[in-house]
Amino acid sequence: MDHRADWDGLPGKILIVIAHMLTCCEDLYRISAVSKSWNSVVSGLSRDEIKPLQLPPESPLLFLAEQVAEGAAFSCDFDDEYHEEGMVENVDDEDDADEEEHYCYHELYDYRKNSVSDTRGLQRLATGKTYYAELPEASGRLILGTNKGWLVTLGRDLKINLLHPLLRQEIPLPHMGTFLHQLHSEEFILDYISPEDASDGFIQRVAMSGKLHPSKNNGMYSSNPIVMAIYGARRYLAYARLTDKVWTEVLFPSIAPFIDPFIEDIAYYKGKFYALNGRGDLFVCDINDDSETQGRAKGTQIYSWPTDLDIGMNYNNSRTYLVESEFGFWLVVREFKAKYFKAPHGARVKYRTCNFTLWKMELKYSDHHSELPSCTCIPENNLGDQALFIGRATCLSLPSSEYIRPNCIYFTDDILDLSYHVGGGHDMGIFNMETNTIEPFFQGKSIHPISPPLWYI
Repeated sequence: MDHRADWDGLPGKILIVIAHMLTCCEDLYRISAVSKSWNSVVSGLSRDEIKPLQLPPESPLLFLAEQVAEGAAFSCDFDDEYHEEGMVENVDDEDDADEEEHYCYHELYDYRKNSVSDTRGLQRLATGKTYYAELPEASGRLILGTNKGWLVTLGRDLKINLLHPLLRQEIPLPHMGTFLHQLHSEEFILDYISPEDASDGFIQRVAMSGKLHPSKNNGMYSSNPIVMAIYGARRYLAYARLTDKVWTEVLFPSIAPFIDPFIEDIAYYKGKFYALNGRGDLFVCDINDDSETQGRAKGTQIYSWPTDLDIGMNYNNSRTYLVESEFGFWLVVREFKAKYFKAPHGARVKYRTCNFTLWKMELKYSDHHSELPSCTCIPENNLGDQALFIGRATCLSLPSSEYIRPNCIYFTDDILDLSYHVGGGHDMGIFNMETNTIEPFFQGKSIHPISPPLWYI
């Protein structure tokens, strides 16, 4: 007699009760993989508009790159031997050939031709196990993260959407054409590139003011958070709410015409948005719909780096981040080593993260809500019992645990200008602040020309 359990025949009502007792999304993936009937029941729970089953990740998940056609992307890792003979190691040497000789430009990457799968992988940091989910909503689109459970997608249709990858729910944001500064009118250097062709790099960073419950009732969402974005070749700043029809510009005082604002990073911390520009100056963003700016917000500088203070920032070989934390507000400088190739070789550059420096931004608030905080900056070399997560998602810190190491920085590849047309995704690892060493956390390759892996938290 065959006594094997007929799990596929388990009544759906019992499975629903079991699903609501789960504590993390990984368990939800496990039971959905048992059979097609189980997957159908779980999918129905996730899409329930009244009370969707929304479970947090048990540990940070690495949202892997989309699969592309063979040969559409390759890695320029330091370990690769590709075209070593054509390499120029010192890009600052005045005796080198001019810049045009260092780069080999390619045709614009066309994801419509190269996307080959709607399935995306999410790898759990704690175990290294990868879960797969059907996500056609992200197919062929640039992905940015918010660290609030939502991703932002955009593509050549110029549409911008919030996407919850576990529930497959999309929320439209204002169209890309509603930003104040457009390539054809403002970025004269790129006049010959259409907005559709430049859409892959139009938005560099996004941040959200709060969590959003994915359900929708009578056209209204449970909350209406602000989404802020860094966009354009000069890295302007704008924001929108879910109910807005256009993006609203954030204005900054002009310090250097034709260079400003060039915002490097943004973060939402203790009820306010903060922005960091390319010189390391910190701004607080005042968003007031009734202000004299007539529908625009303004950024007010609250900290400027002293001219004699070296924080290790170098435009060509570093990136800066603002990191929100329960334990403080951090400025992180990420340093790279880069090796360039002379034409006509196909690879533009090899690059790899080599070091991090850390600064704590001490913000002091007055008793009057209308007054802006003051800021001082203190160098740090110890994160204590926490770890930072940085990359193409809004950066944040998490307390250490059995799978998160204390005093470490977990980083993913986010050098879009270098990885464009070539494939970013190889420059990922764990930087130990105590030993200044780097080791990998991801085995294998996940390479993509415009949208490399990022943290989903």
